[in-house]
Amino acid sequence: MDNKSLNKFTLSKVKELFLKDDIVSVGDDFILARQTNNVDLELLKFPSRIDGFVAAYCRKGHFKCTINLTEYHIHDGMLAFNIPNNIIQLEPVDRTDGLVELTILAVSPHYMTTLSSDLGNIFFDAMNMLKSPIVDMASNEVDIALQYFYLLDNVINTDSEYRYDSIRFLLTSIFYLIGGMLKKRLAAEAEKEERPASSRQKRVFETFVELVEKHHNKERTMGFYADKLCITPKYLSQIVKNVSGYSAPDIINRYVILEAKHLLRHTDLSVKEIADQLNFPNQSFFHKYFKAHTGCTPISYRQK
Repeated sequence: MDNKSLNKFTLSKVKELFLKDDIVSVGDDFILARQTNNVDLELLKFPSRIDGFVAAYCRKGHFKCTINLTEYHIHDGMLAFNIPNNIIQLEPVDRTDGLVELTILAVSPHYMTTLSSDLGNIFFDAMNMLKSPIVDMASNEVDIALQYFYLLDNVINTDSEYRYDSIRFLLTSIFYLIGGMLKKRLAAEAEKEERPASSRQKRVFETFVELVEKHHNKERTMGFYADKLCITPKYLSQIVKNVSGYSAPDIINRYVILEAKHLLRHTDLSVKEIADQLNFPNQSFFHKYFKAHTGCTPISYRQK
């Protein structure tokens, strides 16, 4: 694997490399698996992207993962979500602590668009807006979700002429269920805010994040992103703060620092080469920027 950039896995590669225990699938568009930490997740210790919508329910055990720079401790009863633009990293599981058992549902972006005309938007909007991609599920939500998983498993293993259509409608139903769960939590979060974000502000914020994901290696100024969005930097700052609770520069810096940490830890590039790759004017400027945001120098971080 070339670690000079983020590892990127299609669902086909996910199925091939990671899902070994108990798996059923429809091509590379839909995967349902029950997994334990007996499988080799070594490649996911590096920052990675998975090109798919993934819901992973922790049935037993606990582990740590980092999603978009934030570390989460996941234990039994929690549901973790991935959308295609997320940057994820798993900490190796200490097997002396016992097995981690997961139920995983993965759907390709293309297949998601075939389920319902508005389902993808509902799910994507909720995931972009929710402060945390980890949900501690209520017992009744767990019971309903697991019944869906069992039903999907049974339908996939039939030889019905309409098996594929049955799966598609079941998936539509389960993602509406999950989307509803996320919207419920999103509404609860919005009640705590003095100024809930409007639909237009949400769309601007989503576009801003997409632009940052695409251009953060080269562009770090508010003016660049505001110009792309045809609004003023001040108004962009207000929208980002209102929608996410974070400042726009903070989000930009988080992406840049994540990329810098990955290049320092997982490549042989010199600090100067990394500074050039991230479009810093010189190595000294990169050194000061990195230390200001992490509390350590690039060299000391690399040596940890």
